[in-house]
Amino acid sequence: MENSFLRPLGHLELDLPDAPEKAPRPPAQAVDPFSKFGPKAEISHIFRAPEKRPPKELSLAFTGLTLLPFIGFLIGLVRLGVNLKNFPSLPGPAAFASLFHAGIGAVLMLYVLFWIKLDLFTTLKYLGFLGIFLVFVGHRALSYLSSVSTKQKTA
Repeated sequence: MENSFLRPLGHLELDLPDAPEKAPRPPAQAVDPFSKFGPKAEISHIFRAPEKRPPKELSLAFTGLTLLPFIGFLIGLVRLGVNLKNFPSLPGPAAFASLFHAGIGAVLMLYVLFWIKLDLFTTLKYLGFLGIFLVFVGHRALSYLSSVSTKQKTA
């Protein structure tokens, strides 16, 4: 490098203790210039045993207990009367809104499948595909609602 320069940044003094006399040293390796590129001994790995999972019935029972408040919420909505005045009535936007809600339900079902039998990487792969689907469908549904809201404000 032709335009490089050196600049002193400081001075450092280290006061390290002497190495102990009985410190174990690794055995000297034979240096053979031809053996270092040859095949090496096979390394065998021992994987630990997978963690125990609770019985399937117990997992399903607690999943049901987790979903119980959601079911109570749905029953409460039916008893109080659900307000669907902002739900699109035209076939195209209604289809996108229904697909968006179905996609949210699919994500919730994917969470349940993760609790029951899927591993993390499989769940994330499916969640990635569902996320792309939800972004597309949700954008279409919300842009329709935004245009309807804008038309109502200007009228």
